[in-house]
Amino acid sequence: MQQNKIHRIYFDTELKVSKFIKLNIETKKRLKNILRLKDGSEIIVFNGDGNEYLSTIHYENESNIHIIKLLRSSKSKSTKTVLAQSIPSYKYMDLAIQKSVEFGVDKIVPLITDRSHPGNHQRKKSHWQKIIIHATEQSNGLFIPTIDDPEEFSNFIMRNKYEDFSKNLFDSSGREINDSDKKNVSRIIIIGPEGGFSKNEIKLAETFNWNIISLGDRILRTETAALVAQVILRDG
Repeated sequence: MQQNKIHRIYFDTELKVSKFIKLNIETKKRLKNILRLKDGSEIIVFNGDGNEYLSTIHYENESNIHIIKLLRSSKSKSTKTVLAQSIPSYKYMDLAIQKSVEFGVDKIVPLITDRSHPGNHQRKKSHWQKIIIHATEQSNGLFIPTIDDPEEFSNFIMRNKYEDFSKNLFDSSGREINDSDKKNVSRIIIIGPEGGFSKNEIKLAETFNWNIISLGDRILRTETAALVAQVILRDG
């Protein structure tokens, strides 16, 4: 484990140098009892707007953090990556989200496909949002990826919301990836569930001119495929 690590904490509020941010009960418990940070300890704080700040913790009287100085500032990327992940068992959905956020995905769309894991997926959204925040904290990210409500596969395939995006669906039935797929553009990556897409789903995607691409002859777990697809396309 890294020694003398300064923890990064997300705050859903306006941040600026010299400002004091009052700690709510949950955040104070996390800092004091879980992370075991003492009064006067330094932490890094960010709110997803592209800036992060060095701050100090103060538990006495009105518990707060004091923002000392700006550490980093960055503008949002001009090209975006959207992961449309067919919902597998929740354990593997959590992993797909966590690893994709660590790698720099901008948006996640949980997809309900023919072979998706059954369940009330909408109730998991707040849980997935927490995974996104924690993964951003751990991976040094400055922007918080968004997550949409779970959506039916057919609705997502047919709508024109992402007209300027490269549209890529990964399935073993697809063609080999080529240099054109790797061009530096905003892109959507659709990953299938455990068991893959149905023939009807592949046919629908082809009808609406999605690129059907294979990741090779190895059978990958869905959470592994999500990351491999992002790596291959970004390395282009």
